[in-house]
Amino acid sequence: MKAEVAAPAESGDESAEFPLLAFDNWQVNAIVPPLLFALAWLAVSSPLGFFLKGFQVWMHEFGHATAAWLTGRKATPLPFGWTPVEADYSHFVYFGLLLLFGILFVAGWKERKVWPMIIAVGLAGVQYYLTWRMPEHRQEFWWGAFGGVGGEFYLSALMMAVFYVQLPEKFKWGTCRYVFFFLGAACFLQTYLFWREVYFGQADIPYGSMINGEDDANGDMNRLVNDFGWTQSMIRRNFMALGNYCLLGLMVVYLTFFLRLNRVADWVVGKFGQAKTSD
Repeated sequence: MKAEVAAPAESGDESAEFPLLAFDNWQVNAIVPPLLFALAWLAVSSPLGFFLKGFQVWMHEFGHATAAWLTGRKATPLPFGWTPVEADYSHFVYFGLLLLFGILFVAGWKERKVWPMIIAVGLAGVQYYLTWRMPEHRQEFWWGAFGGVGGEFYLSALMMAVFYVQLPEKFKWGTCRYVFFFLGAACFLQTYLFWREVYFGQADIPYGSMINGEDDANGDMNRLVNDFGWTQSMIRRNFMALGNYCLLGLMVVYLTFFLRLNRVADWVVGKFGQAKTSD
């Protein structure tokens, strides 16, 4: 009687890996994000929220920096409330980022992971539009005035959304995504709750800057008013709307993976890969 040799488990097989590291585990996708969000809420509401405030400041600076990078400018996000941005366009920044997007796309292609490919193409498209199609004064609006608080919202929301994205193996994302989600949720909650108070008149609009104080005319809110014609009502309304849109987007992402609709894209890539192999 010939002994049968069991076939080795595929790398993407959920049974072959620790459940919390599985990207397509329904229980993980359904239960873990709400639990982490609730844990972040408790942390923000406790004395620990003071220590998480420093991360929110850095997220603010990364908001300025990422907008500047996507318009081809050098920027350095510093954790003490300042991001120097060079006004001149830099080929090094533009093509350096484009190279990174290309590496992410190729890595996703080789491992047949569709979401890294979609992210790489989307970021390259955003970079092209912001650098070559958007007028310079609008670029400055994004990286100079709006990107700070805006980044607190949309960057922290993206940190939560990519919890579901299976990045190439070299990123070791299976474990790191839990930390990123918690920090992103904490930053988002701190920002959202503050601007909710501003919207309802329970807190003042934060004019000035962290380094030079409330009288700094180059603060983000000051520039929105003086350089781009925003009123106080527009500031309150637009940032509150941004927070609500981010919440809505997160809910859509959660339901997409909760209902396993993401498998449609994976199925298309799998079928395309099989067709290429058969050729």
